[in-house]
Amino acid sequence: MLKAVNFTKKDEINAMSSTPLQKVAGQMLEVLGAAITERPDETTGEVKKVGIIISKEFGALSTISGTAIKSLDMIIDYMTELKDSGDDTPVIINAKTSKSNAGREFLTLEIV
Repeated sequence: MLKAVNFTKKDEINAMSSTPLQKVAGQMLEVLGAAITERPDETTGEVKKVGIIISKEFGALSTISGTAIKSLDMIIDYMTELKDSGDDTPVIINAKTSKSNAGREFLTLEIV
């Protein structure tokens, strides 16, 4: 585990059969926990970063999107600050897809 907040061993196990975050793009998600980890690619064996979100609505969601993982890193920091200050305000995010100038689709996360 590279980084995590409110992320249990149970969450880690459930993340093994997670839904791709892209499938719920455009929906508001209440984040219960989150983590960034590394996993080997099943085809190539290359180790890749994986972002995992435990949401109230969909359970475990995962992504290998570099853009989404960068945002998730900051969201984990934000959630850690809230937790450390005793603030239990729910963190709601929106996962959005956008297209680059080259026409490639990518995933972004924003706190709402």
